[in-house]
Amino acid sequence: MKKLKHSKYKNTAILFEILVRKLTSESMTMEKSKTIDIIKKYFGKNTELSKELQLYNSLIKEQFKSEAKSLDFIRTCKDVHGKLNSTLLKRQRYNLVKEISNNFIFDKMSKIRINNYKTLASIYMLFEYEDKDNPKQLMECKSNIVNHTLLTATGTTTKDEVLETFKSQNKDLRLLAYKMLVDKFNEKYSGLNEDQKDLLNHYITHVNDTESLKLYFKKIIPPIKNQLKLESKKITDPVTQIKVNKLSEMLCNVETIKVINESHILSLLRYYDLVTELQKANK
Repeated sequence: MKKLKHSKYKNTAILFEILVRKLTSESMTMEKSKTIDIIKKYFGKNTELSKELQLYNSLIKEQFKSEAKSLDFIRTCKDVHGKLNSTLLKRQRYNLVKEISNNFIFDKMSKIRINNYKTLASIYMLFEYEDKDNPKQLMECKSNIVNHTLLTATGTTTKDEVLETFKSQNKDLRLLAYKMLVDKFNEKYSGLNEDQKDLLNHYITHVNDTESLKLYFKKIIPPIKNQLKLESKKITDPVTQIKVNKLSEMLCNVETIKVINESHILSLLRYYDLVTELQKANK
């Protein structure tokens, strides 16, 4: 009996999530996005990948009051998946991974922490394997999916009312709302310098990849400290000089951080502001 293996490089839902996260980070730059073209090419209407992604989304989003109904829905999704063109699906998935690798550093992109990773992995194995391959492991996968799809004890689910309202609007209105959101975002952060934009961009891209963020912090913190030290020597007021030196010493120790969050990013943004203000004052 073979051991079933999950591959995030072949998991359509995870590949799509990676691309969406990359697209989000690119919205902060003025560069032409390659990501949107890749998404349109492989997840556009009627591609086998888009059909498979819909099945993933159905198993992630649908919820039921009983285990029997959940299992019945899982069987239905499995049957529908079996009717997809497997040869075309594998070819499209292979070409997608190849195109991502040719345009981006795929290993870095694939290290992000994915919400519902365990459930997505279970869905992948449900689609890729048959019960005869490993009945016990497939049963565990189905159990994971069932637990995800069952309603809470009160029989209700928590939904974001704003998001639900947004989803109910027609396509043109959703596109307009999205454009307004991006414009507001760009307007809000238009005053950031390049270092601050790079920091935010890196955080958005690797928000779920703590190790990558730690490496990035180790790279940018020493130059900030050096810049503060350099500007501190130019300060004539002893009290201000002591305060600046103290702030430099307070810069976070990356080794002690378990998870990098918004507070760490906000702190570094303020340090960049401090460096800029000191440079202006010392001219």
